[in-house]
Amino acid sequence: MRFTGIQIENWRNFKKAEVDFQRRIFLVGPNASGKSNLLDLLRFLSDIVAVGGGFQAAVHDRGGVSQLRCFAAREKPDIAIHIAIGNEDSPNRLLKNPLIGPTIALK
Repeated sequence: MRFTGIQIENWRNFKKAEVDFQRRIFLVGPNASGKSNLLDLLRFLSDIVAVGGGFQAAVHDRGGVSQLRCFAAREKPDIAIHIAIGNEDSPNRLLKNPLIGPTIALK
């Protein structure tokens, strides 16, 4: 199983974005286009499940929710992260955790 895609809303400079992950990914783009913020999102997900980490620590280490929220988020200020996991046979199954559902939401 691996990440096959991600949808984000109001994460740093992304008001809304959807990224499909292939087995190999190259991030290419001009300065300030969001490459580092996308990588930080993946680190954030890793920090959530790290031993001694957790959700609150991952948010705190990044300066709090106000530092993560997109400045353009006025109508809907919540941060949402939707994760698709799968494999070659079923590449786009949405991650469904019975405790948190398919979305990580920050308010």
